[in-house]
Formats: sequence, C-alpha cells, structure tokens
Amino acid sequence: MSKSYLGDIEKGRKNPTTDVIEAIADALGVPARELLYHAALDDEDPFLQPEQLSLEDVAEEDAETRELSHLARRMRPSDRHILLDLARRLAR
Repeated sequence: MSKSYLGDIEKGRKNPTTDVIEAIADALGVPARELLYHAALDDEDPFLQPEQLSLEDVAEEDAETRELSHLARRMRPSDRHILLDLARRLAR
C-alpha cells in the first residue's frame, strides 16, 4: 500500500475496502472496528450518530489487556518469557 494511497484515504479521496481497513488496523495494532468507530465520529462528516456507536468490546478488551499487564509485572522474568511464548503460539 503506497503512501499516496494512504494520503488519499485520509483526505477522503479514496474509500478503502474492508481488506485495506484491516491491513491498516493490523499495522497500527488496533482492532479494525476501532478505526471505523473513530471514522464514524468524524465531526466534519459523521456517518453515524454517537448514540449508534458502541465500543463495549474494545473497553472489555482493554480491561483484559490491563489485567494481563498487571499480572505479568508480578511474575518472575522467566515466567513472563514463558507466557509471552505461549501468547505468540496462540496468536498464530
């Protein structure tokens, strides 16, 4: 994906496909639904009203991520490495 194509998306000249949105979200390390949520809140041209939007899944995911981080900080470094290796294997 070229920089100019990304620029055209940002400026509203191009409409990305769902595959492109997923690729951008993946590169940013965020869920695609979060990108769409923020795009829907665009003050200049919203396509949904705020009451139509919900990020409950993201909030729950953030809570789980915070809990995992908190627990990992309490582990021995060797145990953190084991947990990280397991997470990488599960994410495949």
